[in-house]
This record gives sequence, C-alpha cells and structure tokens, in this order.
Amino acid sequence: MKNCLKDIEIMWAAQLSREHKDLSWRYGVDLVTPIINISSGEKLLGWWCSETKTLSISSYLIKTEVWDIVLEVLKHEMAHQYVSEFYDNADVHGKYFKLACKKICVHPAFVTGDMDYDKKLQAFKGELPVDAQKMLQKVEKLMALGQSSNEAEAQAASRKANYLLNKYNLQRINIGNDDPNIKYLTICHRKKRIESIQRAFLSVLRDYYYVNCLTSYTYHAQDDMTYKSIVLIGKKEALIVAEYVYLFLLDTAKTLWQDFKKKNGVKNNEKISFDMGFTAGIKDNHKLMFENSGIKVNGDICLPVKVVRALMGQNHEENRKEEHRLFPKLKSVRYGRHQASSDAFKEGFEKGKTTHIKKGVTSCKTGIAGLLDIV
Repeated sequence: MKNCLKDIEIMWAAQLSREHKDLSWRYGVDLVTPIINISSGEKLLGWWCSETKTLSISSYLIKTEVWDIVLEVLKHEMAHQYVSEFYDNADVHGKYFKLACKKICVHPAFVTGDMDYDKKLQAFKGELPVDAQKMLQKVEKLMALGQSSNEAEAQAASRKANYLLNKYNLQRINIGNDDPNIKYLTICHRKKRIESIQRAFLSVLRDYYYVNCLTSYTYHAQDDMTYKSIVLIGKKEALIVAEYVYLFLLDTAKTLWQDFKKKNGVKNNEKISFDMGFTAGIKDNHKLMFENSGIKVNGDICLPVKVVRALMGQNHEENRKEEHRLFPKLKSVRYGRHQASSDAFKEGFEKGKTTHIKKGVTSCKTGIAGLLDIV
C-alpha cells in the first residue's frame, strides 16, 4: 500500500512539474523548473524553499480538492519563487510578492498568505448574493412549471425564466457594480475528447446564459490522467444556471437519440446529424426569448431585444478579463457548427424546438465541489 502511495505521489510530482513549465510559458515568466516535493501536511498546502529550489504541494490538497485549486496554490508558490529569483527574496507577502502574483495571474483569493485554508477556499468559491439567491429560486420554480404537458405553458415558463436572468443582469449593471466577481467552473467528463454536441451546446450557453465557454485540459489526480474539459466563465449565479442547462441538454439529447434509434432502427452514424438537429431546434426555441412577446413577470414587460443583446455583450466583456487571466495566449474560441443533412437532423430539430429546460432532470455535478451549492 505504501509503495502504491509513493508511486502515485511520484506521478503527481511529475504532473506538477509539467504544470509549472506550462504556467511559466503561459504567463511569460522565465522560472527555473524546481524540485517538486509532495508533502504530507494538511494545514500548510504549499511552500517554496529558495535554498534547495524546492516547491512543495500538500498531498492532502491533491486528494481533497479539484485540480483547479491545486493549480492556484501552485501559482501562489511560483510567485514566491519569482520573488526569490528576480527580487532576491525581497519580501514574503509584501510589495514584490504582489507584483509577482500579478505577473503570474494568481487568483486574488490566493494572493494573501495570512488566511487559513477554509477562508481561502471560501473566498475562491465565493458567496451567492441574496438577490441572486432570490432570482435563482424564482427560476427554479419556473423550471418546475416547464414540466407541464401543455406546450404553451411550458414555453411561457421557459421564457419567463430567461426574462428573470436578463432582468437580474440589467439591474446589476444599473446599480454600477464595479466588481463583477467573475469566476470559472471546470466540467470534466473524464474523456479524451469533447463531442460535437457538447461544443454545440457551448454556443447555446454563451448566447443565452451569460457565460463565456471554452475547452481545455484537466488533470485528474486519482486517475493520473489528463482529460479534455469544458471551462465556463461568469458570475457564480450564471455558472449555476449554465451548468444545469448544459447537463440537462446533454441528458435529454442522449435519451431522445436512444428513443429515435430504437423506434426507427437507424445506425450510430446518424447520431451526429440527430444531435446537431436537436441543438438547432434548441437554438430556434431560445430565439423566442428575444421577442417582444408582452409576457409579464410581476407586472414587468419583456425586455427589448436590443437591451438584452447589449447586456450579453457587456457581460462577455466582463467575463473576458477572467478568460484572459486563465488563458492569456488564447486567440479564438470555436463552437460547434452543423448543417441540415438527413431525416435524423430533421427529427432532432423538431425535438429541440419542443424541449424546454425543466427542473430535476439531472443531479449530476461535475464542477468545483461546493461552488454550486446555494447558501
């Protein structure tokens, strides 16, 4: 057992060394690749020793948290290394350390060194504002109404839910919130590729749910494997809704495809056409949310199209700052493209048009533990 534990820690150290090199390249810092040590402490998550050129990361951290948090701790220690190599150990958590954190784009929650672990983690995950909680509770109730067998009622509930999201973001901007507190969420299905339908759904999330979306790679420490992943960027309440919608659409598309395949005896090579048709139908359905339909929520008329599109544009600019912090060398983001080409596409399109986001279809959470809990 001890040998197995030692072997996995050797693998973790090798991965952290690769991450160190990648982060140095990503942020344009010429740091010497250090000796990576996996420590056993639970309170001291990481530290840098300038005398031995050793960077230590706690095995407890690796075993109990997702890799995103491990990387933020690694970047904190890399900032100490930067001070050591470029400022001759000028300070511990002072002026030069903060300059180094800015250079390496350490998340603000991990810049200071005088907070205990729980406080750091809570600051990183963030708290959900009271007004956001109220908004999400209303959206959840509307999702429950979306389960109605009456098509008109289900559609109206979905449109009202989207209206509440738009109204909330308009109010947030109108009060002059200069600190949007943008966060990120990694969704990892522990697979080596992102399917075309997953990429297509990202365009739905970006266009209608106030998040920026991209694909990346994520290391899974327990498997010692690197998988393709999806990264959503936005305010915490937007991440909650966007992840739910993404998982809902993924579950629904899978179920509808299996039903279509069984009923019509089609082969698996028709799946992409069906999936792309389904996504096109979902997009067509969502376009209705931009219409001046006269639907009222608490006496308010649906927001004009131009206002909503302006909101989306401003939101994407806010999110892009965090996107740049995470991926400074990113040049472009590609989403799924599709064409109508078969009966499978047409069937998928019709199913997508009549699909509305409902409550309680999936309880699967694949992102940062605790980030999506409404507290």
